[in-house]
Amino acid sequence: MLAEVITVGDELLLGQTVDTNSAWMGEILASRGIALNRITSISDQAEEIVAALNEARKRVDLILITGGLGPTRDDITKHTLADYFAMELRMNEDVLKRISAWFHGRGLPMLPMNKAQAMLPDGCTVLPNPRGTAMGMWFEASQDNRPQVIISMPGVPYEMKGLVEEEVLPRILSKWELPTRFHRTVLTQGIGESYLSKIVNEWEENLARQDVSIAYLPAPGQVRVRLSAVSMDSEEAQRRVNTELNEFLNLAGEHVVAETDISIAEALVELLTQRGETLSTAESCTGGAMAAAITSVAGSSAVFKGAAVAYANAVKIHALGVDAADIERDGAVSESVVTAMAEGARERMGTTYALAASGIAGPGGGTPDKPVGTIWIALATAEGTRARCLKLGRHRGRNVQRTVLECLAWVLRTARSQNKD
Repeated sequence: MLAEVITVGDELLLGQTVDTNSAWMGEILASRGIALNRITSISDQAEEIVAALNEARKRVDLILITGGLGPTRDDITKHTLADYFAMELRMNEDVLKRISAWFHGRGLPMLPMNKAQAMLPDGCTVLPNPRGTAMGMWFEASQDNRPQVIISMPGVPYEMKGLVEEEVLPRILSKWELPTRFHRTVLTQGIGESYLSKIVNEWEENLARQDVSIAYLPAPGQVRVRLSAVSMDSEEAQRRVNTELNEFLNLAGEHVVAETDISIAEALVELLTQRGETLSTAESCTGGAMAAAITSVAGSSAVFKGAAVAYANAVKIHALGVDAADIERDGAVSESVVTAMAEGARERMGTTYALAASGIAGPGGGTPDKPVGTIWIALATAEGTRARCLKLGRHRGRNVQRTVLECLAWVLRTARSQNKD
């Protein structure tokens, strides 16, 4: 089954608001076997709403509209849909009571414009919205003898999500018999999308015969890979995906850092927690970004002991025990210094592992010998300390992001390779 989303609002087209609703709806619909065919963003103009609706009805039988249901003059979606379906706007007493209770519960006065939100098309099914004052609306129509459903919801993500989960999806599932779409996502790191595809090319060519689809979702320094299958039998869809995923994991090998749809930081915290191991960081060019990534994960306090953001050379010397002679001889961006940083962090914080990074993130500061993007990283363990030099680009933010990913993936792979006593 195909669906389309129409988002209404000048703020979307002006870039003042980012449309997160469509992405969320696409994911939640796909999980129920409904494919999102198109997303259309339009301005707060009646003729634009009508034109978009007419075009969508030629293609699909389920249309979801968000936005334009507020109390102000520019919120015209409700009036436009009433005219479109030749319905009268009438006061809905049940909705009026809901809105009145909503304001009363917050100690706020209900203005006439808020009362007007209870004026709804008399031929639609009202979808209660306990999170706000704009109700959802469910319209049924037909196109070329095909039954169609058009749903209008508020654009506030919190309210829209509640309506979809509590009202829209249950009604859709009761109206149509839909297949199950099952998917699994894994995370790879340290290999580009094209190289990854090359590694699994022969296997990927056979996927269609197994009724399994693949999607590559690249981001700087990592690629998420999603396998999906659709079937009226949910167990059959799971079986097909799991079988092919096992083959992918064998082919991709150590490039896979997480076998579920989680971040590298989440995978690292999970593994270290299971092993009862700990981690600390010594950061120069990353400025605490490694620590921030780790501590963004719930439960990280069990494994992460602390970070030393040693941006200045004096801090490297006094806080981490780096030898001033090493800095003088090799420079702060060097194997000797980053090695000492990692060892100093591990010794002072008493952790199983310690990561360190020192480099030239950019856009300035590079030299012919050490151009922008030269980043030294180190990992200290009980078995010793290893250091590597990354050669990245000129974009400061991406260099920091890539360095964090490389470091977290490094300690993750190292921890996995260690046999716990």
